[in-house]
Amino acid sequence: MKNLVWVASLALLSACQVTPPPAPPPAEPQLEVMPEQPEPAPQEEPQLLDLLKFTDEPATLQAWLDYKQSILAEPEAERQRLLQLTEPDEVAQFQFALLSLHPDMPYVSRFKVQTQLAEMLLSFPPRLAAIFSWELTYNQKLLEAESAVSAVTRLNAQQLDQLERLQKTNRELQKKIDALTQIEAELNQQPVENNGGNNGPG
Repeated sequence: MKNLVWVASLALLSACQVTPPPAPPPAEPQLEVMPEQPEPAPQEEPQLLDLLKFTDEPATLQAWLDYKQSILAEPEAERQRLLQLTEPDEVAQFQFALLSLHPDMPYVSRFKVQTQLAEMLLSFPPRLAAIFSWELTYNQKLLEAESAVSAVTRLNAQQLDQLERLQKTNRELQKKIDALTQIEAELNQQPVENNGGNNGPG
């Protein structure tokens, strides 16, 4: 009997050694907390005036096109801005000359700046010069048209003045003719009256 108990005890101990202990529950994975990255500051778009240079880069060419549109709509505001510059650079001087081509400017101002701008464009890159070449062409045609209108106006004024002088001369001649006609009529009446007096009773 004791032997049976002893064998049973050994079997139980062997079973305990063969069966591995239960594994501990898996640990929950640690979530890595990423530090918040600061949002990149929005890049400011360059201002229109900062892009105006004497180059033929695409951004510069577009900036000049936008600038021409702006001064065509509101030339006076840009003119006042340029007048406030204490030391205008070459770009500002070109801008001021460009403003002088505005159709609202007097004929004399546009006539004077035409040659100045043409000389400036000779030193520009080809594509940049092409943007402004039509400005000079348009201004030249406008100057020619205004000159022709002015010439016709002067001619009309001269013809009108000549017509008025002729009309005045005609009126003066008509007065003289009327006076001579009156005198002739009076002279023609005098012999009749004299003859009538001679034929009366004596």
